[in-house]
Amino acid sequence: MSNRRRNLRKAAAALTGAAALMALLTACNGTATGSVTADGGTAAPAAGDATGGGGSTGSNGSTGSGSSSGSGATPAGNTGSGSGTGGSTGSSTSGGSSTSGGSPASGGSVAACRAAGLGYSWADSGSGTGQQKHAVVALTNKSGHSCTLYGFPGVDLVNSGQQWSLQRTNATPKRVTLANGASANFTITFLVPAQGDSTTFTPTTVVITAPDQRTSYDLPWHGGAVVLQDGATHPGTYVGPVGE
Repeated sequence: MSNRRRNLRKAAAALTGAAALMALLTACNGTATGSVTADGGTAAPAAGDATGGGGSTGSNGSTGSGSSSGSGATPAGNTGSGSGTGGSTGSSTSGGSSTSGGSPASGGSVAACRAAGLGYSWADSGSGTGQQKHAVVALTNKSGHSCTLYGFPGVDLVNSGQQWSLQRTNATPKRVTLANGASANFTITFLVPAQGDSTTFTPTTVVITAPDQRTSYDLPWHGGAVVLQDGATHPGTYVGPVGE
């Protein structure tokens, strides 16, 4: 009877060992379920269920996004593999615009002479031989800076009861640049009466308007009487351009 008990105990032990061996093999080759705790106490996904978090942070403060998949637990503190795109933009400013120096007018041109900055005087109040004479007026720059004159002045011969606006020649004007204190001339050509001329006109004043100006200046007339031809197509009394 004792031998039988010993045999039964041996058989039970063998069965228990076989059961333990089968349990061990199942644990090694099977699939684990549930969660495990990684370092720091953070629960990691079970094997085969790992999903990555956000993607890496790009440069310049832009954050990319991404996802990861794969088998095995992901260690705490690391994201899964994935792709990320940065979204940073920036701007740069190159050197600012520069302004070149020069005069206020474009191309470095000198401003026109203003009437208030000019002086008016006779360079020649009347000379010449024969019936046709010449009177020369000087326009002097008194503005304190350089200026230009271009074109014909307006010239009126005036007395107490009559005014005659003189015609201009066909001469081509030229631009004249005057430094401060410099002068430019223009000429009044006039026809003096001959014996027998009945239509005469004796001015007392010459009213001068500089080119491109509206303000006039009066000079006393010293040339004596002239033949009045205010209605003629080609009168013998006329004015030339400045600087001719």
